[in-house]
Amino acid sequence: MIKINFLGDSITYGYAVKDMNNCFVNIIGRTLPAEVRNYGISGTRFAKQIVPSLSPSYDLYFGSRVKDMNPDANLVVVFGGTNDFGHGDAPIGNDNDRSPDTFYGGTHHLINELLKHYKKEQLLFVLPLHRLWETCVYGNGEKEVASLPLSGYASIIESVCKEYDIETLDYRKEMGEAINNPYLADGLHLNDKGHIKFASLLIEDIKRKLLLK
Repeated sequence: MIKINFLGDSITYGYAVKDMNNCFVNIIGRTLPAEVRNYGISGTRFAKQIVPSLSPSYDLYFGSRVKDMNPDANLVVVFGGTNDFGHGDAPIGNDNDRSPDTFYGGTHHLINELLKHYKKEQLLFVLPLHRLWETCVYGNGEKEVASLPLSGYASIIESVCKEYDIETLDYRKEMGEAINNPYLADGLHLNDKGHIKFASLLIEDIKRKLLLK
């Protein structure tokens, strides 16, 4: 049976779904079928946090968790970046960075950790979906203009992946804008309907990637 690791944050974990059977990871497992492993942890980011979060689990950045995943997967789906924008305090950095102390560096670090265990053909990165306040973050309890909009974080993920010839998937158009979006529970997290829609998109790309009928 095909084995798929899903590395992500609260959306991958299934936060906000009423029925965990509707979490996109579980839908994919039933539909393909495949053995799926959900490595989603709420609040986590690509980059390290400078000031520790209230919950230590939030600071388990993606690259640090690669070693904890089962290495026998046929495919690894990485879906994150929205928390780096939303409440991460690491600087953006630049494309020369390789440590997880910046967002650029965290993205490079994550990919290099993955490539220790998997081939580039076994990796898929999903770009962050639309959310409310894509140009603002919370600072001292107030919304303030972010140093880089969410679209900028998505562009960095896409450009860094391209350097390693790793495929990225962009479902922002299909999943829609955040305002009055029937697929969102709270302007950020997918609801049950959103997970079902998201799974349907991802299933087709996984089939193509793994040459499944």
